[in-house]
Amino acid sequence: MKICECGRSPTQYCIGWHDLDHEEWQTQKIITEAKLRAELTKQDYQKFVSKQKSIHAG
Repeated sequence: MKICECGRSPTQYCIGWHDLDHEEWQTQKIITEAKLRAELTKQDYQKFVSKQKSIHAG
């Protein structure tokens, strides 16, 4: 993949966000950040549940 030169990509690689107008870019940015937060929250929850199961099983 090509390195992002416009600085809009949430990664270091170009994903075509340079073609978006400002409003579209802001919307995509918010959606991407929300998905990332949701995934991180899911991972934290899974770790917590896993710990709780091991505490109660042991």
